[in-house]
Amino acid sequence: MRWESLREYRSRAGQADRRGDSGWTPPADVSETEDAFIVVAELPGVRRADVDVAATHDTLTIRGHRPDPGCEPACYVRLERGHGQFVRRFTFPGRLSVDDVQADFRDGILTVTLPKSPETRGRRVEVG
Repeated sequence: MRWESLREYRSRAGQADRRGDSGWTPPADVSETEDAFIVVAELPGVRRADVDVAATHDTLTIRGHRPDPGCEPACYVRLERGHGQFVRRFTFPGRLSVDDVQADFRDGILTVTLPKSPETRGRRVEVG
């Protein structure tokens, strides 16, 4: 693997930004229970005020911004943690109960609970 100087990295990252790519993509886990979908995203270094969560009938969108670390290029030996704007979008099968969505942000971890709409949950049918 060829070593890339910080100047080359920033140049390539700047080109990606001009293409409209986000500066970084926070990792997220999505799980499902009988009643809800749960999205857990890692957002270290992001302030609560810099996170926006929006839900529609079948989609969750998480937007935010992690500030530039603020060090001149000469002080870095390696720069791997991304910064800048990010957007994550998740689409779910069936309808969500948008009015009941809850989001909790603690210690850099965002947990969004998206209850399923009653018609999406299904029901148990007794066999006679």
